[in-house]
Amino acid sequence: MTSMLVALAMAVAAPVPKDDKLDKELQEKVDTARVKAIKFLKEKQDKQGGWESVVLGHISGMKGGATALVALALLEAGVPANDPAVAKAVEYLLEVTPEKTYVVSLQTQVFARVDAKKYAKQIQTNADWLLGKAMMKETKLQGWSYPANGVADNSNTHFAVIGLHAAAQAGAKVDADIWRKIRDHYTDTQQKDGGWTYHNVGDHTTTQSMTTVGLLCLAVAVKYDEKAKKPDPAFETGMAALLGENTFPAGKVVGYDLFTAAELGRTLATMEFKSGQLSKAWYREGVAKLVKQQQQNGSFRLGDRGIDSSEPVITTAFGLYFLGPPKK
Repeated sequence: MTSMLVALAMAVAAPVPKDDKLDKELQEKVDTARVKAIKFLKEKQDKQGGWESVVLGHISGMKGGATALVALALLEAGVPANDPAVAKAVEYLLEVTPEKTYVVSLQTQVFARVDAKKYAKQIQTNADWLLGKAMMKETKLQGWSYPANGVADNSNTHFAVIGLHAAAQAGAKVDADIWRKIRDHYTDTQQKDGGWTYHNVGDHTTTQSMTTVGLLCLAVAVKYDEKAKKPDPAFETGMAALLGENTFPAGKVVGYDLFTAAELGRTLATMEFKSGQLSKAWYREGVAKLVKQQQQNGSFRLGDRGIDSSEPVITTAFGLYFLGPPKK
């Protein structure tokens, strides 16, 4: 997964899990880290209301992506929609015509969270764009791409699915058949070890983030199937694999791994992933690491390579999204 690919990310508002059992000391550290991260991001907002870089914003055609990611992270962390920083970011995003799947998805999520009724037209336009860019082979969904690439990948597909979910929850018209196709896609592309890869053609390297994405998309798609009593069997196989002894390698961007874990946890409304006797306290483990990786200025440095070390705004947005809202 390239740095540009995963630099921009999303999720739909989900119920805040109630089984949060952080000890008092860690909870206080998380609360402090959240405040510092929000302050850092607000200070980095430019006069136009955006958070853009030349490389990620203009050269790569991702203009609006970083801004939408930061706005989404602020909203996820409990910053109200009428906060000046969020309001200014929305104004900026309204002037952006998204060119890539990532940006369309992130922009949709932000509009849906801020005011689904007010931005209904933009949300519907984006939903139509995503549906129109779905790559099909006869009647089977192959996923989504940038969309210039001829081969779909599970990172772009992840964002497309969540973007459509946000649009549908906001009241947009989304072809109901797409959810069955998404479920079939992830069932058909699951690897023998239970995980998922970045590309589904010639790629046999399952990773933590792509497996988490596979589980997330299955968990979202089943919400639109009134006849389904539980997720597809592929979900249980994938969760067992994710929590099993044969740990999947992390993706190239630690922030993206955190982001996808938080999306899945909040979609399932749980602080702990479980499969049989296996379990993982994803939130507790994640925040314990994050509070140690926060810099003096409030940013997060999540690694020593690529985006994790060179894009503090993006890594801080990923980290802030993971921290989520204050405990009530």
